[in-house]
Amino acid sequence: MFEAPKIYALFGGAANNSLYPATLNAAFAAAGLKWPYVPFRADGETLAGLFARLEADGLAGANFIYPCEEAAVALCTELSVEAAALAAVDTVRCTPGVVEGFKLDVYAFARSLDELKAEVAGKPVLVLGAGPAGRACGLALERAGAAVAYAVPDVTRPRPGVSTQATVIRMEDASAFMANKKPVALINTAPPASASDAPSLSYAAIPSNCFVYDLSCFARTPLLDAAAARGLRHADGLLMLLHKSGRAFELWTGGEARFDVMRRAAAAEIAKRDT
Repeated sequence: MFEAPKIYALFGGAANNSLYPATLNAAFAAAGLKWPYVPFRADGETLAGLFARLEADGLAGANFIYPCEEAAVALCTELSVEAAALAAVDTVRCTPGVVEGFKLDVYAFARSLDELKAEVAGKPVLVLGAGPAGRACGLALERAGAAVAYAVPDVTRPRPGVSTQATVIRMEDASAFMANKKPVALINTAPPASASDAPSLSYAAIPSNCFVYDLSCFARTPLLDAAAARGLRHADGLLMLLHKSGRAFELWTGGEARFDVMRRAAAAEIAKRDT
């Protein structure tokens, strides 16, 4: 029996620069699946039309990165608990008449925190930014028992999924917050388009026992450089991206992705861009 080809896609402003095509195409190949995973540049205005055209051509699943995660909610017929709470979707699974939306950042961030041995239960944590990724990290942190604070440019903007127990401060007050509250972790969730921009804070204010986590996967950010210079524990976002890729693969195929294969593919792609 002829089986229609399946297509998988990535939508976002920097889709062509993402590591997801490398990790997921490698995972498909390792599983003997000849399914293409293709990046498409999109934003909130162009996403719906592009998604509809690809869905008609056999789109079976997709990921979404900045600035498409909030617009992706409208494409879905069903939402996971996390996607509904955060009003954002980073992964969909498509079957005839059904588009299931998920926010896998919550799962992937929690897995990475556990593997990085970041102890946050009962302790203050500061998240820089409260976009879809920032709110997902905050949700995972609250589930782990952390006291979460968000530093944002505009404290009046609505932020779905930010609990009433969380603290929201202005970005310019982040340094004072760190000096007073001594967070055990600092999470930078700036979107990829601006990940190279230095957050508006004094690096000297980061507590000496603070774990610094920057979700950027490419290059060294000023925040990570400052953490390294001070001898602070720190990590970039590669481990989180790998766990997110692996979970998407599982949702789409029902099988387990080869983590080692995805890690090698990501490393090769990073090395290629560094040359």
